[in-house]
Amino acid sequence: MICSFIENQDIGFYKNIYKNYYCKKTILTFDNINVKFYVDNFEHAFYKNTDRKLLDKSLFSYDRANRIYWIKWVLENPKADLYIGYNSNTKNYDNSRRVAVCVDDYAVIISIDKKDKTKAKFITAYLANETNGKGDKAIDLIKKGPKWK
Repeated sequence: MICSFIENQDIGFYKNIYKNYYCKKTILTFDNINVKFYVDNFEHAFYKNTDRKLLDKSLFSYDRANRIYWIKWVLENPKADLYIGYNSNTKNYDNSRRVAVCVDDYAVIISIDKKDKTKAKFITAYLANETNGKGDKAIDLIKKGPKWK
């Protein structure tokens, strides 16, 4: 089963879905991790940089928003490919970050609680088949990383 793809021009429409569908409840992953969503993370998840060097997150991404329901589907999907996430601040792979990748190279990143491995926080979700400023596809970089165990 593939999840719904929706289209709407109103950013508030997507924000309401995020608040009501995600932030008011906890999503349980297929391997029993409770993922919590926070309203203040909406911009990080659904905006992108106009310039990769500026890291300004000023452009709303309809590509991301149109797949808003995919987040839950990927987290609950036991067939998702799982990788250890890369922390760009430390320039290392981080065992507390998990990347789940499913259909169309759609990636969902969560941060696992270091004290309670059954809890996590939603970080972001995006189509990982876009290229970065160096011409690398994010999906290729994800797949070069270590698998989640």
